[in-house]
Amino acid sequence: MFLKNLFRIINAYKFSLITIIFFELIYLIKGYKGNRFNFSNNDSMTDNFPCPYYFLFKIKKTLKNTNFRNFIDLGCGYGRTIDFYNKNFSNKNFLGIEYFTNQYKYCKKIFHKQKNIEIVQADFTKLNFLKYNPDCYFINHPFKKKMEFIKFIEKLISFSIKKNCLFIFVNCNKETIEELKNIQCIESFYINKIQGYSICNLNNN
Repeated sequence: MFLKNLFRIINAYKFSLITIIFFELIYLIKGYKGNRFNFSNNDSMTDNFPCPYYFLFKIKKTLKNTNFRNFIDLGCGYGRTIDFYNKNFSNKNFLGIEYFTNQYKYCKKIFHKQKNIEIVQADFTKLNFLKYNPDCYFINHPFKKKMEFIKFIEKLISFSIKKNCLFIFVNCNKETIEELKNIQCIESFYINKIQGYSICNLNNN
């Protein structure tokens, strides 16, 4: 099963595999954290594959031109994304929400000295995370079912409609992102129709 899933990952990134491996090695040597992954047995949630450092690096360039203060990672896994952006942005607050116990405990351990990072164990679809006043959402393909994803994101957008929020979608179907209402894409990069990312903000026109 492990080899089958590993082959699936390699096949998904095949045309950019050399670039992705290069960035993985660079940040591994630099000592960045959150490099574990696991396969989910949950019917609704997808496998926990960290966002490639190559994508995080490219997204960072756009984030530098934004004014976000409170970054929330919905399904933070082993904390790779939070660790990466915490090292690259000062004076920002980070919140990671993780459902699975092993990932949650790992994040609590590696971030316990970081006062600007909070890790919560919860199902983010049921948690009132708006009390943390987030203005940047990071979502790495958490749903297996398309309609569950759309329903949750549209609900999230409706909660955020009065704010200048940023939405970062990683490895979510590009066509599905384009179906979402009330947001507009300001940047996108895709290896294929699923592997890649879109950065969107609210369309208040």
